[in-house]
Amino acid sequence: MLNYESSKKGFPPMALTWTRDEYLARYKAAPGSWVDDCGWYLPVAPYIEQGGISALANLSKSFSDAGNRPARTAFIQIHACPSDIGLQRNEWSRPDWARVRSNYVVNAGNTVYGQHDLASAGELFKGAPFKPREVTSLAEITDGTANTLMMTEIKVLPEFDDINWGGTLSDTQTAVGGQIFTGWLPPNSSAPDCFLARGVVADEHYLKNNIPVPSRGATSGSACGVSLGRLSAESTDTGEYAGTKQQYQVSRSHHAGGVNASRCDGSAKFYPDGIDEFVWRALSSAAGDETVSDTP
Repeated sequence: MLNYESSKKGFPPMALTWTRDEYLARYKAAPGSWVDDCGWYLPVAPYIEQGGISALANLSKSFSDAGNRPARTAFIQIHACPSDIGLQRNEWSRPDWARVRSNYVVNAGNTVYGQHDLASAGELFKGAPFKPREVTSLAEITDGTANTLMMTEIKVLPEFDDINWGGTLSDTQTAVGGQIFTGWLPPNSSAPDCFLARGVVADEHYLKNNIPVPSRGATSGSACGVSLGRLSAESTDTGEYAGTKQQYQVSRSHHAGGVNASRCDGSAKFYPDGIDEFVWRALSSAAGDETVSDTP
């Protein structure tokens, strides 16, 4: 990530486009919508000695174009946590949608994917090292790179068939919301992740990997019961995508007592499950001007 930042003068966008109109303007004709296109996963590949994967992709087309299937279905083992069940296939028999579920996600801030205030909970969005459409320079991380989380880990949803989409969890390659985490809930929270009411997967498949069954209550105005503030027109996608930007994914691992996370200065640390919620949210914000210690 820091090599990418040095080359491009910022961390990669967490979503290449942010509305369906932008997506269609970029590609003219393409499957799906902006959620089906690139997040940070493919742009970073050349900087982790995976330039061959990038070479398989035609970036003049959406990442979900059938011609980009070889890039989407390549297993890159650096994205798999050795303590989890390994990389998992996702809609494998479908040319436009086949991709890989993996363990590592980037920091979208202290609230939700769309980076809104959580109005009814009194939590203001305070910046993030990853944002949509454009790179985020280190200069924008005013809390300090050593005090701001860059990436962490999540648990992988097990494969359950090769046709149906299982849902957002650990769907890290595109911009559907599975490529990020937020600090709204602390590591390994007993409270569930918040996703759209989409995905053909039975609760038992989450439980197989010791993942709380996600709440499927993200809507255009609520993150699973927590109302939002500062909503703009582009924050409320219509139709089947309504609520995408109100999702959040929680940092989770199979490590006893906590999760690993990297910070924007390139350092890494093990964070305990019992870390104070305020501290975790402060670490996930990039410009909150908080003064905190990450020592429990």
